[in-house]
Amino acid sequence: MAEEKRPRSLTSAVDLFGKSYALVRKNLNVYALVYGLPAALVIASVIQLIDDNQQHGWNWGHAFSSSFLGPNIGSDSSVHTASAILSVILFFGAILSYLLAVVLNLRVAQGERPAFRSIWREITQDWLWAKLLGLGALTVLILLVGFVLLIIPGVIFLWRLFLAPYILVDRKTSIMDALSQSWNMTKGYAWPIYSILLFSFLLALPGIIPIVGGIISFALAVAYAAAPALRYQELKESS
Repeated sequence: MAEEKRPRSLTSAVDLFGKSYALVRKNLNVYALVYGLPAALVIASVIQLIDDNQQHGWNWGHAFSSSFLGPNIGSDSSVHTASAILSVILFFGAILSYLLAVVLNLRVAQGERPAFRSIWREITQDWLWAKLLGLGALTVLILLVGFVLLIIPGVIFLWRLFLAPYILVDRKTSIMDALSQSWNMTKGYAWPIYSILLFSFLLALPGIIPIVGGIISFALAVAYAAAPALRYQELKESS
């Protein structure tokens, strides 16, 4: 029986932060454009939080709960309403940002220095944006079914389908082929995938801190954005 091929060394999730940050810093102008809308969404949320907690005096308990659960959308403040409307608009922009980010993070992980124009051209070519949306919707559906029926299948799906977006972009496959190849590529690599998810969760924890927490966690998330694509490259080279 042939021995399963393994990479000589996989970078730890923590060490991937340094590598990802270096790539983000190297391509900072493009990252600023791609993640500009999500950044505006974070700022809008901060505005909502401040306005919501100033209505009847600042309450730190309420501020912490708002940071964790989100601002109270029932507020009748005009500032709150305006920022809420802006948040809805930016939400759809954030979806576009996600699509662009998948391509950007993959290309920088492959050693390229892509311009925003090239990323936009790639995402709009051959309906790639629609394929990524379809892949995302199908993946969410599979995860939901897995978690509803039984927790264990959902946890397994989370790991085994993790690389599908990068496979779809890199290999120009169909949606089903991307899911199938991700399933095969991640076999035996549960911890290298889960460690990235766990570290991403830890980076998001500052978000519970009122006002500055959301900004800090967002900055950390962007700095770590290339980590999944870097892991994909490692597993791709070992296969």
